[in-house]
Amino acid sequence: MKTSVFMTSLCLGVVASGAFAADVSIKGNVSETVDASNNYFLTNTPSGSTVRSSTAGTLDVLARTSTTQYLLDSHYSYYRYFGPGAADAGGLVWGTPASARFSIDHTTELAKYNIAASWSRVDATQTQLAQSGVATIRGSINTFTANGGVTRDLGRIDSVSWTANASKVSYTDPNQTPYVDVTTMASWNHNLTQTTTLTNSVSFDWFSADDIAESQRLFWKMTTGLQSKLSSRLTFTGNVGFAFVNSYQNGVAQPIIPFGSFQPQVGTGNGWLGDIALNYDLLKTTTVSLTAAHAITPLITGQLQLSDTVGLTLTHKINSASNLTFSTQFSYLPASSGSSFTSNQSSPSDFFTASVAYGYQLTREWRTNLSYAYRQRNDDTGLARSSTVTFVLSRDLTILGNPTAINQAEQERARERAQQSVGYVFPTLQ
Repeated sequence: MKTSVFMTSLCLGVVASGAFAADVSIKGNVSETVDASNNYFLTNTPSGSTVRSSTAGTLDVLARTSTTQYLLDSHYSYYRYFGPGAADAGGLVWGTPASARFSIDHTTELAKYNIAASWSRVDATQTQLAQSGVATIRGSINTFTANGGVTRDLGRIDSVSWTANASKVSYTDPNQTPYVDVTTMASWNHNLTQTTTLTNSVSFDWFSADDIAESQRLFWKMTTGLQSKLSSRLTFTGNVGFAFVNSYQNGVAQPIIPFGSFQPQVGTGNGWLGDIALNYDLLKTTTVSLTAAHAITPLITGQLQLSDTVGLTLTHKINSASNLTFSTQFSYLPASSGSSFTSNQSSPSDFFTASVAYGYQLTREWRTNLSYAYRQRNDDTGLARSSTVTFVLSRDLTILGNPTAINQAEQERARERAQQSVGYVFPTLQ
C-alpha cells in the first residue's frame, strides 16, 4: 500500500509540473462484483460452493498539450471468499489487488514516443487459473515495470517501431521464485493497399530467475502478419512465425537434449506459431468474431506455455441501453515430453469454457452486468467442472473535464491486453 501511495504521489507531481496549462481530465469508477461458483478454483475435489465479493475503485488523470499526453491510471480493490469452497484458497481468503501506471506519449510530425512506469499487485490464484487452467500458487504477485518505445514514419506507406520492456516480479508465496524479465521488439509496417497492412517483427525476451542455479532463458520470436479490411463487414488479422528458446543454468553443465524432449529448465527448442482473427458484422447490431491460435505464451510463473486454442464470440446490441454477449473457447496443452515448449506438464490437458453475459446501462453513470460461465479441465488427474454466476454493479464518475480521451486510452490498453492473452486458457477471468 505504501508503494502505491508513493507512486501515485510522485506521478501526480510530475503531471502537475510537466503539464502546466494543459487540458486536464479526471475520471473515476467504483464497482461491486459478486461471484457464486460450485467450484471456483476448478479443483478435482472441491470443498463446496464459493462466493467471492470484490469492491474496486479506479482513478484516471489525463493532462494533454498539443503534442504531449500524460496519463495516470490507478486501481485498488478488496476481495474476500465466503463459503466452504474458500478452504480451497489455501488459507488466504482475502486480498487487495492494486495497480498504478504513469505514461507519457509525445507526438511529432514524423514520430511518436512513449515511456511508462507501473506497479501492480494481482491475485496469484486467479491470474494463474486464467493463464494455465490450474491454481497451485497462493497470495499476491507484485510486478514493477518500465517500458518505452518509438514509432517513426519513413514515408506515406512505411513505418518502423521499437519497444522495450523491463519487469521485476516477486511473490508473497515463499514457494515461488522471483525473477527479472526484459523484452524488446522491432517491427516494420508496410501499407500494401488502403485497407491492408503487412507487419514484420522480431522480439527478444531475456528471463532470469533469482534461484540458486541462476536459471536464465532466451526467447526469440519472428513473425509476419497481415491486417486487412476485406469488405465493409469483414476484417481479417493473421500472423505466422517461428520461435526459438534457449534455457540454461549458469555454472551447471549443459546436457544434450534431443529435439522433442526439451525440458524448460535446461536445453533448447524451436517451433512455429500463428494466429488468425476474423470479425464479421452480421447486422448493424450484431458482430461475430472467430479466433484460432498456435501460441507460445510466457506465464506469470516465468514458464513458457504451448497451446492450441479456437474461440467464438457473438455480440448483440439489443438497444441503446442493453447488450448480450456469448463466447466460447477450447484449448489444448500438450505434455512436456511431446513439445519443445510447455509449462512442466506430465500429460496433455484440454480446457473448455462457455459464457453468456447481459449488460444494461441503468443511467448515464450506472451500469450493471449479469453473466454465467461454465469451465472444464480434463487431464491425467481427472475431470474438473465449474459453474459461476457473476453480478457487477458499477458507477462512472466524471470529476473534471471530458473523459473521452481517457476512454480511448482505456480501449487501446484493453486491445493490447487482449493480444497479450492469446494462448491463455481462460482469458475472460482476468
